[in-house]
Amino acid sequence: MMNGFGLEKLGLFALRAPILATIALLLASLAAAFGVYKLQFSGENIEILRDGSQELTDYDELLSEFRDFNNDAVILMRLPNLATVDGIETFRELNFEFQLDDRVESILSIFSMVTYAGPELGWQSALPAEFETDEQVLQSLKKLAKDIPSSQSLFSENFDSAVMVVYTKADAIIDANVRETMWGLEELGKEFETDEISISIAGQPAIRSDLIRSIASDITYLAPLAVILCAILAFVLFRSPIAMFLCAFPSLLAIFWFLGGAGLSGTSLNFLTNILPVLLIVIIFADTLHLYLKWQSLCEREENALKALEEAIREIGPACGISSLTTGAALLSLCFSGNNGLFELGLVGAIGVLGGFFAIMIGMPVTAYWATLSGFKPKGTNTHALSAIAAPAMRLLRWRKSVMAGGIILCGLGLFAHSMIDSRFRLIDYLGTASEVGQSEGYIDQTYNGTTPLFAVVDMDLALALDDPKNEQRVYDTIDAVTDVFPAGSFYSLADFADEIKKHGGRVSADLIDQIPRALTSRFISENKDKVLVTIFSSANLSASDMQVRLSKLQYALDKRGLADTVRVTGYPVLSGVVAPRLMDNLRISLILAVGLSILIISLAAGSWRLGLACLVPNLLPIVMVELILYMMGIPLNLSITVALTVAFGIAVDDSVHMLNQYMINRKDHETSTAVQGALKEVTPAIFSTTLILSGGLIVMSFSSLPAMAVFSAVVIMTLVIAFLADIFQLPAYLILMDKDVD
Repeated sequence: MMNGFGLEKLGLFALRAPILATIALLLASLAAAFGVYKLQFSGENIEILRDGSQELTDYDELLSEFRDFNNDAVILMRLPNLATVDGIETFRELNFEFQLDDRVESILSIFSMVTYAGPELGWQSALPAEFETDEQVLQSLKKLAKDIPSSQSLFSENFDSAVMVVYTKADAIIDANVRETMWGLEELGKEFETDEISISIAGQPAIRSDLIRSIASDITYLAPLAVILCAILAFVLFRSPIAMFLCAFPSLLAIFWFLGGAGLSGTSLNFLTNILPVLLIVIIFADTLHLYLKWQSLCEREENALKALEEAIREIGPACGISSLTTGAALLSLCFSGNNGLFELGLVGAIGVLGGFFAIMIGMPVTAYWATLSGFKPKGTNTHALSAIAAPAMRLLRWRKSVMAGGIILCGLGLFAHSMIDSRFRLIDYLGTASEVGQSEGYIDQTYNGTTPLFAVVDMDLALALDDPKNEQRVYDTIDAVTDVFPAGSFYSLADFADEIKKHGGRVSADLIDQIPRALTSRFISENKDKVLVTIFSSANLSASDMQVRLSKLQYALDKRGLADTVRVTGYPVLSGVVAPRLMDNLRISLILAVGLSILIISLAAGSWRLGLACLVPNLLPIVMVELILYMMGIPLNLSITVALTVAFGIAVDDSVHMLNQYMINRKDHETSTAVQGALKEVTPAIFSTTLILSGGLIVMSFSSLPAMAVFSAVVIMTLVIAFLADIFQLPAYLILMDKDVD
C-alpha cells in the first residue's frame, strides 16, 4: 500500500468523531454560502497575459501617455445605404445620442473628422452640418475618403455600414459595471433599429461584458448540471439513491466551497479560473467513486459496514491523498510561468483541490456514517462484471516488452506533435457561440480592417521643434514602413493633419494641434508632444503565427529605415500574437515540471523510484496523444486547451495511483505478475466507471456558450479515455518490467 503521508487519517477522524466533523462541515458551508453571495466575475483579458515583459511595459506606456484604448467600444450600424440623406442623418443622430450618454466620454466617427481651412478659419468638420440631396452625401463621403484616407476605416466601401468608436468612462466599464453599461448602450442603439437598420456593439468593453455573462451562466447552470448527470449515471450503476448521493455529495460540496472561498477572498472568476469547477468535478468524483467501490467490496465480507468503511479509508485514502497532491502539484507548476493570470489559476486551483480532498475525506465518511446508522449498507452491483474489460490487458502481459515499446513509440509521436502544434489566442474563441458581440467582431474584421488597433509609437527628438523636418521625416518614414505591410487607409496619424495644414501652405505646430479637441488628438500625439502615434486598424483574431509574420515584416521595414531605436510597436495584437504564445510555451515547461513533481511524489509515496518511473510513460501518454490528435485535426492550442493539458496530467495520474496502490497491497502476498493481474481485476471496474460517469458529466459542459469551455471539456474527455486505456494496457507492463523484485 502506498504511503499517503498520513492524509487518510483525516477520513478516519471524521468517521470516529462524526458529530464534530458534521459541525465542521456545516460551519464551512455557512461561510461558503456567504462567500457565494459575494462572488464576482471578471472579463479581464489583459491582466491574464501580464508577465512582466517588455511588451507589457510598452503597452502600459502607450495607455498612460495617450489614452486607455481598452475603453473603446465599437458601435456598428448596418443600413441599406449610408450615402443618402436619410442614412447619414440617422447615423449622425445615433452619434449625437451616444455622445450625450453620461457613460460616454468621447466619440470617433466620420463626424469627428476635421479639415484645416486655413489660418483664419482653422479646423472645421470634414462633413457638412446638413445635407440636401443624396448626391451631395455620396460626393461628400467620397471626398472624405480621398482627403482623409484613415476615414475609410469608419464606413464600408459599399456604404452599407458605418462604425463609431465610443470611448467609455473608466468607472463605467469596471467588472462590476461593464454589463450594465453595455446593456444600456445596447438599449440606446435599439431605439434606432428598424427592419432595415441594425445596431450592434464590439470592442474590448463588449467582449468583457460578454465573457462575464457566459462565465456566470456556466457557473450557475452547467457546473451543477454536470454533477447531477454524474450522479444520475452513478444511480444507474448502483441502483440506490443513497449511493448516488454519497458519490455526488463531495463534488457538490467542493464546488460550493470553491465558489464561496473565491467570493470571501475577493477572487473574481475569469475565463481561465472558470475551468476549475469542471476540474474539481473530475478529480473529486473519481476519488469518491474509488472509495465507495472499495467500501462496497469490503462490505461483501465484513458484516459491520462502519468497520468496512474504516478499512476502505485505510486502503484507498492514501491513493486519494496522492492523487490530490499530484494534481495540486500540476496546478502549482503554473505559478512558475511568470504570468499573473496563471499564477492565480495555479494557486486558486491548488487550494480548490485541497478543499476537494477535505470534501472527500470528511464529506464522504460523515454522510456514509449517518446513512449507515439509518440502516444503509452498500450492496453488490454489476460492477464486478466490468472486470472482464481487463481480460485483454492481462492477455497482452505476455508481450509486455512489445506493449512497452509501442507506448514509447506513441509517446514519441505525441512529443513531436507537442513541439510542432501551433498556438492561437483569439478573444472571439472565448465569446458565446451565439454572441452578437462575436458576430459583430467577425463582420468588422471582414468588412473593415478590424476593431483592435496596432500602434507604432514614434519618439520625437525633444531638442527639435515638432515641425522640424527631422521629426517630420521620422513620422513619414514610419508611415512608409507601415504601408509596406498594411493596406492604405487602415491607419491614421499626425501626418493626416499635417497634410491638411500643408494644403494651405502651413506646417504642423503644437499650437495648431492644441486647437483640435484632446479627445481626438490623444489618439495620435501624447499630451507633452514628445511621442507621435501611428494607429493601425488590425485584428486580434489572427493566429499567433500569422500575427508574428506581420509583426516581423513591420519590424524589418522599420529597421530598414533606421527606426529600430525610435519606434516601438505595441497594442493588443502584440499581446495576443507574441505574449500569449510565449505564455503557452511557458505552460509547456510547466507541464514538464508537473510531470517531474508528480513522479517524485509517487516515488516517495511508493518508496521506490522504479515504481514512480513506471508511471511516467503511461501518464504522459494521454497528454501527448491528445496533442497529436489536435495536431492532426489542425486545431491550434489556445490558453484553455494548454491549461487543460497541463492539469490533465494530474487527472491522468489519479487512476494510475489507484492501480499502483492496489498493486502494492497485492504485492505483499503475491508475486509480481499475480499482483498486477489482481490489481487489474480489482481496479478496472472503478476506473472504467469513473471514466464513463465523468465523461458523461463533462458532456454537459460541451453545451457551454463559451466555445473554449466546450473544447476544454472535449480535451478532458479525450484525456480520461486515453488515460484509462494507458492504465490498463501500459501501466501493468511497466510495473512488471520495472519492479525490482521481478521474477
